[in-house]
Amino acid sequence: MAKAKIDFKAKGQVIANYFKEKGEKVGLGVCLAIMVLFGSLGLWGSISAPSPVKNAEDMKKLADDKSQAFKRAEPGENDNPGPENSSTKLAALDKLDPTAYRGRQMFSESEFIDVKRRPPAILTVDDAKVSLARVAVRSLMFTKDGKSLTVIKGAATTPMAGGAAGVPAGAGNTATAQQKAQAIRLFAAKKNALKATPEGNKYADRLIAYARTIEFSNRKMVEPLTVTVEEFEKMKGTYRPAEQALPLRMAIVNASFPYKAQMEEFRNKLKLGSFSEVLNDATASPEDPNVGVNAFRFLGMNVERRKKAADGKWEEWKPLDIRGNYLPYATSTGFGFEPEDASIADFIVNGLMMPKLRTFDPEHYPKADDAELSLVKIKSQVEESARKDKEKLKQSKPRTKQDTFDVFSPAPVATGATGEGPGMAPPAFNPTGTVGAGGFVPGAPAMMPGLAQGQDVEPAVHNLVRFIDVDIQPGETYEYRVQIRMGNPNYKRTKDVASPAYAEGAELLSEWSKVPIILSLPEEQSCYLVDQRKEDEKSFKGLYSEDSKRQVPMQIHKWFLNTGAATQNLSVGDWAVAERVSVFRGEFVGRQVIAKIPLWIYFFEGFGLLPPKFTKGVKTGDGILVDFSPDRKDRPDFLLVDFEGPEYTHERVKSVGPDARQVISKVEDRDRMIEVYIINPLGQLEVHNIVSDRENDYRKSMLESYRIRVKKAEDFMRGGGPGGASPFGS
Repeated sequence: MAKAKIDFKAKGQVIANYFKEKGEKVGLGVCLAIMVLFGSLGLWGSISAPSPVKNAEDMKKLADDKSQAFKRAEPGENDNPGPENSSTKLAALDKLDPTAYRGRQMFSESEFIDVKRRPPAILTVDDAKVSLARVAVRSLMFTKDGKSLTVIKGAATTPMAGGAAGVPAGAGNTATAQQKAQAIRLFAAKKNALKATPEGNKYADRLIAYARTIEFSNRKMVEPLTVTVEEFEKMKGTYRPAEQALPLRMAIVNASFPYKAQMEEFRNKLKLGSFSEVLNDATASPEDPNVGVNAFRFLGMNVERRKKAADGKWEEWKPLDIRGNYLPYATSTGFGFEPEDASIADFIVNGLMMPKLRTFDPEHYPKADDAELSLVKIKSQVEESARKDKEKLKQSKPRTKQDTFDVFSPAPVATGATGEGPGMAPPAFNPTGTVGAGGFVPGAPAMMPGLAQGQDVEPAVHNLVRFIDVDIQPGETYEYRVQIRMGNPNYKRTKDVASPAYAEGAELLSEWSKVPIILSLPEEQSCYLVDQRKEDEKSFKGLYSEDSKRQVPMQIHKWFLNTGAATQNLSVGDWAVAERVSVFRGEFVGRQVIAKIPLWIYFFEGFGLLPPKFTKGVKTGDGILVDFSPDRKDRPDFLLVDFEGPEYTHERVKSVGPDARQVISKVEDRDRMIEVYIINPLGQLEVHNIVSDRENDYRKSMLESYRIRVKKAEDFMRGGGPGGASPFGS
């Protein structure tokens, strides 16, 4: 049987037609099959592949093996040098003396060492703390032109024994009519003599106001006299200056300065060998080129200040005339200043520390712990100094002969051979030093006192910087920056400097300080929701009548520059308290009230009170009319918007008797929580409640301090206390 012939052409045509009709599906199927194949291979590879953690462990093992192999490796035989006769034999070299080839003998030392002086960079403060102080300065009573002053004859006054005419102290009107008339004539004459000047009128009116109250006091007036400054110099011993209170606000900026680093900068740039040479180095005086002055000396500082505007943006920096603003106050005290805290004495440098003015109460200045010692770098040095003092005290304790006997010495060791007693700190280091033996002419510097040959001083790492701004206002925010000034150590030393330009200019300046020095002054008036009558119970003597449904009792604290009538202008410089005032809704809190204000009375030489006033036979209070409103007219007072309380009434239902008869009673809670809503001078809403304000520790301490001062002033006016006594105990 014959084989059937295959028609490949027909088959091909069928396949071609199939691909024409089903080609897209075939291609898609092939692609899917390839994708499944490669996906399966990838999945299998990811499953069967080792983990990254295992790979890391394997690589670490290989690295550790290599590292251990390097550590265990030791040289073998092949690493030894070959025989001497081999080509690797090293050539023998003869050692030569290099001194034979030196050329220094033909040149001076200066040819090899740079000894030319260069200007040192002046550093600036690296930390700062600003504090606020409100004080009453002990000012002398100069006339406006400053050429005359008031003086007092004799010693300080003492209380009258048994009062005037044998009346016990505090018995009331003890001064005679003749004494009163004489006092008024005296001050009237003084008023007429000083009437030509506004300052004279201010003082005279003040004195007349006091003189008219003399009949309420047991104190004797001292005899004042106005003399010229030249006359007073001749009268010393028989007269003393009269004093008055001069109220003053001040911003006190304490800062730390890298003192040791500055000395190192001088030592390096001036090519000096030690710190003692830096202190003994001298240069020409800017005032007289023929006179030498210390090359290392501070000349003070430049200060700039800017104020924050009402919109919260800072204004432009403006120079602050620190000396010009401070000088009148320093002059008014006769250049009398408060002593510095003993703990910071070793860190005070001439030219960088403004002194604090003498005041009636030094406690009004910030304490050292909150000011100078709040600077970490200064405090650490003080603590280290105290630790060394303790070590010296421990080492200097007396020892017995058995303790000090040295078997290898012919005599026992003397105790205290160092010359320093128990607890004695090292001699205070005076950074200003003394001019060297050669003046400002280069030469061997003089040895610092107390230093042995080759010994050097050890300066403090940091020292204190202080400046005081007396031109500030409450409610403002200020920022300061400082520029340190130092004398040019190369001034007029043209032969010693690397460039003639370095010998020009008598002063060098630092960059402006970068540390933030910001002070926000709080308002000098505050109010509290407290009923002082309930706090004091029966001892409260003030006014306490009010409409309990429309008013709330409040307490006002205020720091006063001056008080009294416009013609009196009585200086205060301290806080006073209006203990209880009644305020309506929608009413300003500040107002004029009768209050006791301790005032410095110079012709009594003490802090006293103006006695009670009588109007048409009615007693108006134990004090004077005082304005507790804000002093700044551009700032509003505290405004009482609304309050809740203080009275609350509800009905109580009670069942009594066998028939459960109901009895209704009314209950009034007069001590319910009271809240007030106040808008402060900055436009902010404050919420006060009677519990928090009543227990406020700051309020209670201020009230207690005020009452203590008033009590001492009352005792003084009754004749108690020594002359010149103050309510501060100073």
